[in-house]
Amino acid sequence: MKKMLFIINPRSGKEQIRSRLLEILDSFVKAGYGPSVYITQGPKDAEYQAARAKTKELVVCSGGDGTLNEVVSGLMTIAPEKRPELGYIPSGSTNDFASSLGLPKNMRKAAQTAALGKPFLVDVGVFGKNRYFVYVAAFGLFTGVSYQTPQEDKQVLGRLAYFLHGVKALGEVKPIRARVEFEDQVLELDVLDGLVCSTTSVGGVLALDSLGISLNDGQSELLLVRDIKNLIDFNNVSTALLKSDFRENENIVSKKVRRVKFLFDSPVDWTLDGEYGGTVKEVEIVNHQRAVNIIVPR
Repeated sequence: MKKMLFIINPRSGKEQIRSRLLEILDSFVKAGYGPSVYITQGPKDAEYQAARAKTKELVVCSGGDGTLNEVVSGLMTIAPEKRPELGYIPSGSTNDFASSLGLPKNMRKAAQTAALGKPFLVDVGVFGKNRYFVYVAAFGLFTGVSYQTPQEDKQVLGRLAYFLHGVKALGEVKPIRARVEFEDQVLELDVLDGLVCSTTSVGGVLALDSLGISLNDGQSELLLVRDIKNLIDFNNVSTALLKSDFRENENIVSKKVRRVKFLFDSPVDWTLDGEYGGTVKEVEIVNHQRAVNIIVPR
């Protein structure tokens, strides 16, 4: 049988994996895999286990975007020629990257995709020297709001919840002075929000599907939201972001980049795939093209 490691974050989402585990394992066995199962014990455990999986043909993880980030980070430490393929059974509350890949939300169907789907090479971002992200590195107001808006508010109010929580946070956030270097350009500006991403949504709310984003062209989308002085501008920017229609908005910078460097006047907090990514005054972000083979529906 083919060798496979199944990494499970048992605390992800509503812990649905507990009641589905046997049928999920049965899907793998029927597809010819002999799965080894590992239950994560704490932060970075999934990353550590994935880094040791170079003898496996397939690594599958069940969890949210944070679990996926850890597993991809571990796989990136393995030489490309020995790097296993990756299956993903999303069970978190947001699952942005799973949506971009078109993975099933049903866990049993997602397991069948991991076992029987087709490999698809995706880009992986490198944040600084040795931190990785799958779909977004971000800082600032809008990113924080997208992850901090309660899930129940999103379900009841939809994207209006995002706007309402953004208005609440607007008065608490100071603009960030940044020097941004990419390709042959340099920008110096006051920024409320910054993203480097390869995804069609962020936080389950922020829509980016109109940008023609590719998951494996070696380019990331750089989005910068300039400092907003009043609620009218905030409303215009929020509407543009929610509708994914902001190419002509003077408060938003949108560029395709392979490499981008940020320099700040003071340390800035970042999130990587929705999890805390560290505090830095200077960082370079590089796109590693087609770095991981992830299994998607046929």
